[in-house]
Amino acid sequence: MLIRALLLLNAPLLLATVLAAQDDGPKRVIEAQIAGMAKGDTVYLANYYGSKLYYNDTAIVDGKSIAVFKKAKGYPAGVYAVVVPGPKYFELVVNEPVIKVATRMDDLLPSLQVKQSKENELFIGYIRFLNDRKTDGDALRAQYDAAKEADARAAVKARMEELDKRVKQYQRDLVTNNPGMLVSSLVKMSMAVDLPEPRKANGNVDSTAAYYQYRAHFWDNFDLTDDRIVRVPVFGNKFEEYITKVVPQVPDTINRLADELIARTGNAKETFKYVVHNLTHKFETSDIMGMDAVFVHMALTYYCPKGGQPTRVDWMSAGKIDTLCTRAKKMAPLTIGRKAPYLCLTDTTEQRWINYYDLPQDYVVIIFWDPHCGHCKKELPEIHKVYKEKLQPMGIEVYTVAKAVEEKLFEDWKKFIRENDFDWINVGLTYHVFTEAKKDPRQFIPKHTTIESLNYADTWDVFSTPKVFLVDGDRRIAGKSLSADQIADLVGKLRERKAKQ
Repeated sequence: MLIRALLLLNAPLLLATVLAAQDDGPKRVIEAQIAGMAKGDTVYLANYYGSKLYYNDTAIVDGKSIAVFKKAKGYPAGVYAVVVPGPKYFELVVNEPVIKVATRMDDLLPSLQVKQSKENELFIGYIRFLNDRKTDGDALRAQYDAAKEADARAAVKARMEELDKRVKQYQRDLVTNNPGMLVSSLVKMSMAVDLPEPRKANGNVDSTAAYYQYRAHFWDNFDLTDDRIVRVPVFGNKFEEYITKVVPQVPDTINRLADELIARTGNAKETFKYVVHNLTHKFETSDIMGMDAVFVHMALTYYCPKGGQPTRVDWMSAGKIDTLCTRAKKMAPLTIGRKAPYLCLTDTTEQRWINYYDLPQDYVVIIFWDPHCGHCKKELPEIHKVYKEKLQPMGIEVYTVAKAVEEKLFEDWKKFIRENDFDWINVGLTYHVFTEAKKDPRQFIPKHTTIESLNYADTWDVFSTPKVFLVDGDRRIAGKSLSADQIADLVGKLRERKAKQ
């Protein structure tokens, strides 16, 4: 279906799963008479979820150009769009049992008339008021820019300020006079929170205090316990603004402010689901180093039951939750700042056991790879080149860990090392050690190594190769998934930061 493809074009797979799990809504009738449409034409209904539109329902136009939507499962409250060929659409607030509107195919919004719906009388009136005031504001802005004298500019500025006051008063009146209506919530959410301008003792604006004040009051005009807001686009837009622009992009800070935001949803099922799911998905798929710590926090805090307690996540199957929790628990010990797992394996002689914890260097790069991995065989020589040119002169050691558990892998590993003159530390889970360990691991544990080292792929979550970690002098994870050049830059910055402490 064309409209479904159009409206779901930007829907992430996991978000589509959430949408499919939405609860049914109250039974409603939405009737739209659209002059210019012929009998048998198709009209679509789409609903907002966050800031995006998604297909919801279809109606066929009758002989009077009327399309009626009355799905048996009903329609949850929110902002919807009636979509006609083009595609073109106009928006409606859906929160009443019956909504009736009329318009023209060639003039959708300007000709739109509300036949039955107090919410939409207010909503359409508000949209038209804002459009008119925008026209007035654009004209005043042009006059201000054209004015040459200070007095003339001051006069125009005063008119602009008066226009702004008029808009704010219209918004306040609409909200105050229509309590409980969804349109009131929509308007209130779009209003800026009036806050005093914090100043320093010398009278200058305190920008730091202003930021913290703005952040603390960001959600003042939102009732996060109202499930209806997840289908109002202003909420979706503000949520994205808060997470990407207002909240500092530091994992610990994101986690703390995310918990505070989620707590404000109270027992609201839909807003809890929207916030928790979107935060989890955003940071699970982030390509910014260190943000996996946010995913781990979200998963272990909200998805994974603790002490036999039930989870509030009811939009995923038990199997999918188990998979997510298993993944998060594997990732948790490998987030930046955590003490890196112990690792001790043999070199190519299978006689010398090397533990990276014992290396003297204050920074060690750990690279997991496979001698039969084509990407590894391409990447490692390039990394070795940077190792010789930058990392080694900086006092950074490289500790490579190979999968060499079969005779062919073992021989190819040693051959590749010789061919490329890899003079960094080369260790691996080698053929003979692996074979003997399967018979009786006590031959090596605890005399030479640990079970976690022999099972390094699971311990270090090595599900693909090559995989790169950087650990510091305390053997805490300082970086991962970095190129060799990025490692050199990061170590340089970390050393500079430490020198200033």
